[in-house]
Amino acid sequence: MIRTSSLRLWMLAVLGAALLVAMATAIAGRGPWYDEFFTYYVTRPGPGLAALWPVWLRDNHPPLFYFLAWLGNGFGPDFARRRLINLGFALAAAAALALLCRARPRLRPLAAPYVIALASQLPAIDRVDELRSNFLVYATAAVAVAVLAEFARPHERRGPAALALLAGVLALAFTEHLAATMILGAVSAAFGLRLLLARDGRGAAELAGAGAIAALPFLGLMALQAGAIAQNTRSFWIPAGLSGARWAIEGEIIADLAANPPLTLLGGIGLALLAGQSLRQRRLTPAASLALTLAAGLVVAIVVLVAAHLQRPFIIDRYLVSLHPPLAMLLACGVATVLAAAPAAIAVLGDLAMVVAALLAIAGHLERTLARPSWDGTATAIAALARACPATVVHADMSWNAPVRDMPPVENRAVFPYAYGWEAAHHGFALAPEGARTLGNTCPTVFWTEHVKGVSVTADGIAARLRGLGYPVAGGRLRRIGDGWILIVPPLVD
Repeated sequence: MIRTSSLRLWMLAVLGAALLVAMATAIAGRGPWYDEFFTYYVTRPGPGLAALWPVWLRDNHPPLFYFLAWLGNGFGPDFARRRLINLGFALAAAAALALLCRARPRLRPLAAPYVIALASQLPAIDRVDELRSNFLVYATAAVAVAVLAEFARPHERRGPAALALLAGVLALAFTEHLAATMILGAVSAAFGLRLLLARDGRGAAELAGAGAIAALPFLGLMALQAGAIAQNTRSFWIPAGLSGARWAIEGEIIADLAANPPLTLLGGIGLALLAGQSLRQRRLTPAASLALTLAAGLVVAIVVLVAAHLQRPFIIDRYLVSLHPPLAMLLACGVATVLAAAPAAIAVLGDLAMVVAALLAIAGHLERTLARPSWDGTATAIAALARACPATVVHADMSWNAPVRDMPPVENRAVFPYAYGWEAAHHGFALAPEGARTLGNTCPTVFWTEHVKGVSVTADGIAARLRGLGYPVAGGRLRRIGDGWILIVPPLVD
């Protein structure tokens, strides 16, 4: 007879294989968008590290991901190949979690529901396909939460290797994104408070020491970047105010809870059982203590995020990826409690229900990710027009990009023409020189604008603006595609 643990491993293997296939499909299938072009430009081959390092320090994010993306130039010029670095992060995180569970058997009951929860969450698919730091943040946070759960237990001896692991993982987590620093710093502080409340002064001191060492690289980078970040965010594109922050955070939490209904249901039941057990015994069980610590860490993290946002707006969904692993581990605490008390057959059914739900979530997230707009939408439409009439004249109308193009850091001014040129070359059509005012005699003229989400325009309005810029345009046909558009002007000679 097959053991329950073997069945669980087989189900996790199927889930892992499906997740990798979905990740690879998302990486290959989604077209590039502006932030990826920014990464591509500031990590492009050609300029050396000495030239690019000051550019990275002028950005709003720590430079670690840019450095890793620069190392990834060996994958080739195609976006899909460059994004493969994220698969490396995913495999590294999976290996780290597997090694941690192998070395620390107590963590194993939490491991399966934790991994299932992580695989069910949207960032597992929707961030892996981006040439940005968001998936690296997600993968690192997943490992950091597991390391904290295991090595920040009260009244346990931690050797030098454990403390070095704590410091190393937290140092990575703190130097990838400012939002991740806030979130994982708050979660780490909650674990420190847990140790203090348990009267484990030595453990609290060890965790504080590891955290202090981990913070040193971040503090060093902030000494170099703080001035640029303050300048860059003085007038920022993210909406200010409490409402926007609240909806972004609430949306991420609700999406996690809805991603895998069986896991959320079992997790909720288990957390209720832990609460009832603790009330009856008038003390926190280890599982209840961990769950309460994670919940407190999430609350503190949200308070810190909102407080920072009210000073300088920065909260959007993709910056909140570090919130997902603590919530996944919190639900895992509840699931592990229920499955430990259930008969073996019921536990297997519970695992199966969660894995099936995770597979359905992955399929849904993949469909949503592939449907996201990209620059390929407008570029593909232009390429079709150019194939039909090779003398088609294509102008990149970047006048609409001025609000972002003029925004710091200064590299935005170079990224837009670079992005239009890259897409044109990739799709096999030529762009008219910037500043040219030529129109097509025997083929249409196309005016192309991208990265203008939420802007309401008409063909007449665009034509009037073009006339103001010196183009002798009477009118044209407008096609809105994704976050951009093309205005197709008839040829001068029919």
